Amino acid sequence: MSAFGLRLSASASRASRLASASARACRVQSRALHKRKELSYPIEGGLGTFLPPHTLKMIAEDYQQGLLERLNDQVRGTALENKSIVQTIVEAARDPNKVLEFNYASEALNNSFFLECVKPPPADATSHEHSFIGSYVHRRITHHWGSLAHFQSSFSAAVLGMFSSGWVWLVTDKNGILGIVPTFGTGTLLIRSGKPSDTFLEWQRIVGEAVVPFSERELLPPSSHSSGSPPPPTSPTSGLSHNTPPVNPHQPARSMSRYTGHASNLDPERSVDHEKIGEVLYPLLCVSVHEHAWVSAGYGVWGKEEYMKRFWTVVDWQKVNALFTKVAPPQQ
Repeated sequence: MSAFGLRLSASASRASRLASASARACRVQSRALHKRKELSYPIEGGLGTFLPPHTLKMIAEDYQQGLLERLNDQVRGTALENKSIVQTIVEAARDPNKVLEFNYASEALNNSFFLECVKPPPADATSHEHSFIGSYVHRRITHHWGSLAHFQSSFSAAVLGMFSSGWVWLVTDKNGILGIVPTFGTGTLLIRSGKPSDTFLEWQRIVGEAVVPFSERELLPPSSHSSGSPPPPTSPTSGLSHNTPPVNPHQPARSMSRYTGHASNLDPERSVDHEKIGEVLYPLLCVSVHEHAWVSAGYGVWGKEEYMKRFWTVVDWQKVNALFTKVAPPQQ
């Protein structure tokens, strides 16, 4: 082969290698982008009488995609670029310069959880309560609130009492003690962890991203506390009653409301001990308290009460019970 032919062959080989490397880089970049998780139910059918198709599409596609696209733009070229949603929230929560990163990631995570715990009611029923009555979580709700109706009333009261936007959650601890916790704005239950727990893995699964284990070092607070200051929290929502940081670390601290039962309907010996809940809390279900949800659905500006009445028709109680059983298995 001539010298010219050898040079041409070498150039072609180099070009091929460069093209291959470029393709691999593109594939890696594509994997690093946050992508919207598809719902387990068709958007075209809506969510029964709770959300019509156009509203479900707005929340599940337009709003969620907008959050993730803005998050992708915000983290491009930064240390958060290849981090999962959960990792982004945990790390941005510790950096006052990462307000937008935290807000977009936290809102996307909360919105995913909301969409995960609902599904359209079956064709032959108006809700999923038929699969709920007698379940483990039903027995525990009855134990704490006296009845399902009292629980729904307490949960809805937390929603109606929230003047700003946010989220309201049913949570449990490892002992099966339940509580109702509102978070305000883009606040999330996740950021209160000072050490890894299996709830982190569940959050990552819910948002549809790869499950990445956390180390103690990754979750250490950015600076040590001065003497006399409270220790860093040790769980996703640790220490609800004593000097906790805000659920959104970039907003001024505010107390977290909690509704842990309707004790007047229970025997004194069985009423909830409010001081025992909060060591490690796991979310079981949540509802979006955003005006765009009920206004777009046709409830009107003041339609939050009706919005909540219909929310109970789409709660996926089987999924709630499965998660509750996983977190706090029944005692033998």
